[in-house]
Amino acid sequence: MQQQKILQRSERRQQVETKLNYIREPELTFGFGQKTADPRDGLILFGPHEKFESYQVKAGVIGTKSGIESYLSFVETLSKPIYSIKKVYGKVKSNEIQRPSFPGFETVFGIKWPKQPEIQIEINETELKAKIAIGTKKQRTSDLVDLYLQKIVDATSKEDIDINLWFIVVPRELYVACKPKSWGRDLSKGTENFIRSTKAGQVAMDFEEYPDYLETIAKVVDSSTDFHHLLKARLLIEKIKTPVQIYVEPTLKFRDKMMNKPLGEDMKAHVAWTTSTTVYYKLGKSPWKLNDVRDGVCYLGLVFKKLQHSGNKNSACSAAQMFLKDGDGSVFRGNIGAWQGKNDKDFHLDSSSSEQLLGMALDDYKEKWKKYPVEIFIHGRANFTSDEWGGFTTALSKRQASTKLVGIVIKDSYDLKMFRSAENQPCNYGVMRGLSFIVSEREAYLYTRGFIPRLNTASSLEIPNPLHVRISRGDANIKEVLSDILALTKLNYNACIYGDGLPVTLRFSDNIGNILTATDNMKSDMRQFKYYI
Repeated sequence: MQQQKILQRSERRQQVETKLNYIREPELTFGFGQKTADPRDGLILFGPHEKFESYQVKAGVIGTKSGIESYLSFVETLSKPIYSIKKVYGKVKSNEIQRPSFPGFETVFGIKWPKQPEIQIEINETELKAKIAIGTKKQRTSDLVDLYLQKIVDATSKEDIDINLWFIVVPRELYVACKPKSWGRDLSKGTENFIRSTKAGQVAMDFEEYPDYLETIAKVVDSSTDFHHLLKARLLIEKIKTPVQIYVEPTLKFRDKMMNKPLGEDMKAHVAWTTSTTVYYKLGKSPWKLNDVRDGVCYLGLVFKKLQHSGNKNSACSAAQMFLKDGDGSVFRGNIGAWQGKNDKDFHLDSSSSEQLLGMALDDYKEKWKKYPVEIFIHGRANFTSDEWGGFTTALSKRQASTKLVGIVIKDSYDLKMFRSAENQPCNYGVMRGLSFIVSEREAYLYTRGFIPRLNTASSLEIPNPLHVRISRGDANIKEVLSDILALTKLNYNACIYGDGLPVTLRFSDNIGNILTATDNMKSDMRQFKYYI
């Protein structure tokens, strides 16, 4: 039966005129309404799209003595030009095209970043090393997060504090010890049995120490083993409204954080660009915005994260990321439920939860723009079920919104390979970014990775794989859909690069899911995207 369906689908495809189509590289808008395709070109020539007046970075820094010194040195380096050069076979050459030089933070963004922070809080190295040495990974990560978090909470409670960005500098040892697949032992069987019995109501609280013990252990069991995700989650729970930027100390020394090897000068410029745009965005302004996206259109990316310690193996947390043409992003946490389907990448909401999730996004949009969007494109990795789509349409009808709703399924594809040739000869430049292979009026392949003429290089080391794009629900022009997706690959403010491989609606879905499920107590009304990256 399955084979017959595949053959029928193949026959239908053959009846449709397939063709290659090149999508022009989307442009970005910068200062004075000027446009370029490369964000670094635009920032150098015209400055950021949204500008501050009489503003500066007011930093709070938390780290060991060495970490704070690394931060001070890093800020001083970013205040000056970093020239992009590299060694090729022993000769020093400019790498200006692929990795442009960094002119200096104030030169690019027009605001000051003083070397000396408003407040600096030193972490005791002996205490830090003791916590890093804890054998149980969950306990270790939880205790280390508590150490840094408490410093922020204590400082925030002071009335005279005036900062607009926290910088948390962690040593490489902490990063290695508190990341996925890092070393560590699981909880003892006795502790696991105690928690399991307690959740089942089989432990009588006859002893005073039991409640405290249970609370401490449960906090550890229901937490992530990734320092970044757990700290971000607990900051949201504590409603810390000052954005936080986390650095591994070697990064501030322009060294590789895993191998701890020094970076070349061109990579130093790259780190400076990426760091600076992230900082500027977290201060509350967009470095650039999309130029070619239609007014009144917003994009919603569905996020699902499987819960590792749930009694139901199909249980997952749902969420949505909404992005607008001005770069503004919001995160909405949905319900937890048995959303997983037949495989670990197939998740579907019921009608009630899908209605609630889209409803939050619609209300947020109307609060900002005083009207509902003209179109909403929902990006997901799996087909939309009838219940799921019915919930989305109910959310619109209850608000009497005339918004056009379109469901797009986007997946990495490995079943299509394309090669460039010139006059029947192999071409060294490879497939171009922006090339699409249109299968039908509802289905296509899009190369978001590939050769970029502006940079005279490719964005992938190997022959790139395309994205498989399909209009699953609703109606839209397939070329318009592909053009929008390519444009959304340029909204990653966390990396100042020419273009990403995934649209921003899906690019951060795993990280957002990890943060939203980093602790079982995750409840927060802080929706701005800058708190999650």
